[in-house]
Amino acid sequence: MAASAQRIVVGSRVEVPSIGAGMVAMDNEDGTWNIEFDDGQEGEFPTGQFVLAANQSLKELRQLPDAAPTRELPSGIRVLSIPWSEPKPEGRTRFVCFSDTHGLHGSIPSEHQPEADVLLHAGDFSNTGELEQVESLSRWLQAYPAQEKVVIAGNHDTTFHEEYYMGGGGARFHDPPLDCAQAKALLQGCTYLEDTSTEVLGYKVYGSPWQPEFCDWAFNLRHGSELWQKWQEIPHDVDILLTHGPARGFCDRTSRDQRVGCPELAQAIRQRAVPVSVSGHIHDGYGWTTSADESTLFIN
Repeated sequence: MAASAQRIVVGSRVEVPSIGAGMVAMDNEDGTWNIEFDDGQEGEFPTGQFVLAANQSLKELRQLPDAAPTRELPSGIRVLSIPWSEPKPEGRTRFVCFSDTHGLHGSIPSEHQPEADVLLHAGDFSNTGELEQVESLSRWLQAYPAQEKVVIAGNHDTTFHEEYYMGGGGARFHDPPLDCAQAKALLQGCTYLEDTSTEVLGYKVYGSPWQPEFCDWAFNLRHGSELWQKWQEIPHDVDILLTHGPARGFCDRTSRDQRVGCPELAQAIRQRAVPVSVSGHIHDGYGWTTSADESTLFIN
């Protein structure tokens, strides 16, 4: 039986035949809904083409992935798969990483918000760059128990990419259009990076929102020279690289066993021997891994 429009709300768990399970991300107010699938895909579907999932619980999605055990890398970086399981050792700087919260930051369980020195958010903090979600995120960031917070945008944060938004992208989502300058001004309580760097507690962090072309969303670039030229802006002395999309081959595998990360980004990281790469975008690829020689830690 098709889902009843009266029962569908943003955040509902649904199933689309032949595609899989996902979550309703947006009501397009034209009889269609934007659905984000658990493997990182997304699409727009009319009510009759999907059904509400029998189980609306998010418990399964909140379970930790089968990550590698906690260990210390040759670089001295110590990775905790369960960061709230032990107190921070004296003399260490603790980073916590978030991404793809899509306006649901207020629903993150308290035990998944460990105290830290630095919070990193790798983008897609909203559904489509809504002003109220940006303002809500700012309040959440200001209250989070971390000394420093660093944030980048992602493809869903459309109001942060003014060229895309005013060039027609915004018309897909907002009528009347929103004020891009106001959206950025509402983001408080953090350092926002967009192809820029900052120093936090002695570490150089460079942030960039771009990723390979994906469903006509914000911050898209084509494979080849466009992405390669963008990644040439990454400083060679960066300690932590914060990008929305992952590098090819690292935390970028979908549930269909496809690698969908950016090969140009992977090459740029190898050239610079970047110690830490933090990303998001591919929901199903969350976790952490390292390069073969363990010189780079990759986190999604």
